[in-house]
Amino acid sequence: MMGAMRIGIVGLGTGGTTLACLLTDAGHDVTVVEQATDPRPVGAGIWLQALGQEVLARLGLLEQLRAVSRPVERVLIVTSSGRRLVDLGYDALPGATPALGVHRGALFSVLHDAVLARGVDVRLGVPVTGVRPTASGMTVETAAGDLGAFDLVVGCDGVRSPVRRSMNVTTRDKPYTYGALWAVVDDPGESATDTLFQCLGGTSAYLGVLPTGRGRTSMFWSVRTRDTARVLAAGLPAWRAAAAPYAGPHAALLDRVTELMPATYRDVVVRTPVRVEGRHGAALVGDSAHAMSPQLGTGTSLALADAWSLAHALATRPALGDALDAYARDRAAHLRWYQWATRLMMPVFQSDLAPLAVPRDGLAPLLTRVPGVAPLLVGTLCGDRTSPWTTWSLGPASVPG
Repeated sequence: MMGAMRIGIVGLGTGGTTLACLLTDAGHDVTVVEQATDPRPVGAGIWLQALGQEVLARLGLLEQLRAVSRPVERVLIVTSSGRRLVDLGYDALPGATPALGVHRGALFSVLHDAVLARGVDVRLGVPVTGVRPTASGMTVETAAGDLGAFDLVVGCDGVRSPVRRSMNVTTRDKPYTYGALWAVVDDPGESATDTLFQCLGGTSAYLGVLPTGRGRTSMFWSVRTRDTARVLAAGLPAWRAAAAPYAGPHAALLDRVTELMPATYRDVVVRTPVRVEGRHGAALVGDSAHAMSPQLGTGTSLALADAWSLAHALATRPALGDALDAYARDRAAHLRWYQWATRLMMPVFQSDLAPLAVPRDGLAPLLTRVPGVAPLLVGTLCGDRTSPWTTWSLGPASVPG
């Protein structure tokens, strides 16, 4: 097996912090480079599926996160006219683990604290512009000059990844027409209980309500990206009036929204998430390798799975090139399933293709009653599918050190 390596991780998000913990535990010399000068727990609610929970459990962090989360055991999708399209419980698949509704900032805090507890070298306020191979290794480029050379550089730097751009592996990088406006509101009565609620109006409007930890709830409002500035400029009263017909039992939460934050989405595909240059290499993890829409709520879990897969490949293969090839092969089918699933869902949930709402609203209640469909849908939500019949597994319960 390979000995200890110098590994540079670009980005202090979910994938970067998880990978830093795993690789430090395996004995590597890890440096994390982050462009923010003072990274803080920010963001909206996320829907952490069973696969992501398993990675955190193996790091010994799941119970800490569970303490600030709420279980999401049911998905309810209705139309603004009151038609029930989907009412799906995780118990439709025997043994399925419900998701956790948690604030993204809470997950960041748990992982960031774990990085600091391990004494990882974290360099803040360093905007990375790319990587390139040099005689001494993969060199990290910054706006102020070269930072240093590593045996391996891992881009965990998000959807607009400079590391990905410099690797020249992108085959698709397309913005979605629709994004969202989101808010996290105080909900001391936890009115969202254990259910992800979505109310649809055609294919161009929906309101989502997600339990987000203890006493908080996230709200998501679908919006065309080009209309975002106009909606924000119109102010909260106008938005509340537009959202009210979709709020259903959560109407009271609209008055608790004090600020709307915009989110945009991209569809990113790479021909390979790795690059090997002699004895050195680069790799991509999370959105830098496979950004997609959040329709299935699996983005965070996929990033956690990437980190585990890469750490395991590095621990079990005899050479870096072999390890990176193994990582790319291991992740391919899993990511392909979710990329295509989210790509197919976007037109019927967020698009200007209004005629699609008619067959969607007519067929969805029928399809979920077809034997085998509900378990397949829950299995897909759990985050580990590679096809309707096969799943992806983390493998051994620990990464060899």
